[in-house]
Amino acid sequence: MHIFFSVFTLSCIILFGLASPNKMVIIPIIVWTLALSAVSSLNVFLAFPPSFILILVSILLLSISYYRLSKNANSNVYYLLGIHIFRIPIEFTIFQLFKHNMLPIEMTFLGWNYDLFFGITAILFLVFSSLNPKTLKSVLFKAWNILGICSLLKVVVIGILSSPLPLQAMAFDQPNIAVLQFPYVFLPTIIVLIVILSHFHLLGYANTIENQQNTYNRKIK
Repeated sequence: MHIFFSVFTLSCIILFGLASPNKMVIIPIIVWTLALSAVSSLNVFLAFPPSFILILVSILLLSISYYRLSKNANSNVYYLLGIHIFRIPIEFTIFQLFKHNMLPIEMTFLGWNYDLFFGITAILFLVFSSLNPKTLKSVLFKAWNILGICSLLKVVVIGILSSPLPLQAMAFDQPNIAVLQFPYVFLPTIIVLIVILSHFHLLGYANTIENQQNTYNRKIK
């Protein structure tokens, strides 16, 4: 599982870089990934779980900063949709972690994690948008992105509340210890970060296309 999960993480980073008009955008993410790899490989988070709170705060600040800097970038929507397809194998990896008593059932598709749905529907949007680009400005596509963001945030909250941190409020019999060790530390720190950002970029793309169409329609009238 370690190798597969590392490959999934690397694939998400590569697709995110390819989606951006500025290919240098993945350099900070790569540096962040290498730093997390070094620290988690030394089992620092397992030995002292409260230290992981600093990582979570850093991720929040990093995601906000990155989105503010790149929200107007002309990203490739097809690569962004490709990122969401990896939610399918990642979800099955999460289920295997549950079976190995490394995280609670609430974080799996048997609980409150709907990544399988969003991964499968990402494939459908990818297919239909290649046939009809207007699919990517539809109300359905916008709703899909909004629901995707909400779903991810819900799982993030569950993951935090079930981790052996001072904030733990659930899953005391089977806490979320997977994210405290390599390579599963990449789940909240890299993969969730990239997936949420890609949702925001796709939502921004849909709104931009709609606004451009409305402007064009007003001009021809």
